[in-house]
Amino acid sequence: CRMSFMDWNDLRFFLEVARTGTTLGASKTLRVSQSTVARRIAALEEALHLELFEKLQSGYALTEAGAGLLPAAEQAEASITGFSALAGASQRGLSGIVRLTTNETFANYFLVRALHEFRKAYPNIRLELITGDRLLDIGGGEADVAVRAGPRPVQGDLAGKRLATDTWSVFCSPDYAEAHGIPRNIDEIKGHAFISVDRSLHVGPLIEWIDTHVADEDIVLRQSSLSNIITGIESGLGLSMMSDFLLDHNPKFVKCFTPEIEHDSEIWLMTHERVRQVPRVRALMDFLGGYFASGRHKT
Repeated sequence: CRMSFMDWNDLRFFLEVARTGTTLGASKTLRVSQSTVARRIAALEEALHLELFEKLQSGYALTEAGAGLLPAAEQAEASITGFSALAGASQRGLSGIVRLTTNETFANYFLVRALHEFRKAYPNIRLELITGDRLLDIGGGEADVAVRAGPRPVQGDLAGKRLATDTWSVFCSPDYAEAHGIPRNIDEIKGHAFISVDRSLHVGPLIEWIDTHVADEDIVLRQSSLSNIITGIESGLGLSMMSDFLLDHNPKFVKCFTPEIEHDSEIWLMTHERVRQVPRVRALMDFLGGYFASGRHKT
């Protein structure tokens, strides 16, 4: 199979052309000539026996095959970046403090394990984990790095990457499922105990869905934090809506069904342009990007 002779460096060219939409844009990012970019894309397509881009007058557009390979290429890039960061950690001798902020649920379910791995690779970097529902001002120096759920950040001075696109489903515990059954659609939730969401959580579409489809007499509790909602589900108190990113791979929870909700929720890893190139901050950004891209947060 000729794929074994593919030059993995060509992935950089594939990704930059996909991101910029032109060989010219990619050439500026990669600091090579436009003809070099075009040649490397052609070499990659020949090695894969696939047409990755439609060559249009306006630029390069991903074909269906190219779009299908893009997530895997992004994951490979993140893994290589993370590997390089780990390999060079001892040589760089990075040290100092990095302040990381997120909500309490993300911290408990994902970041504590990730930061344990990070500490092994960077023993001289001290971490301060700041949890809470209030969004700290990264630009104002309240934190260096943030992991947040929400729409794409609009502030022009923030830099980072999307870790995941999130959906929300109805979950229950295995004990609840055994005792009361598993509702598989909206019609079947009537009569089931439901844990509702306090409006202070700022998840408007979810609250609207609950108000529309769950009867008041079926709501047994209202919670004002994601952690408390998860605890309520786990205890067997009732059903509730929760992030698939948080619970989908956790055996302590049973997914009942995923309703159709227009909820633009993404998970973002962010820092500020002012500190983006600080070595210890960049080390944490690269590590966390690779950690989530590799899927280790699901295990």
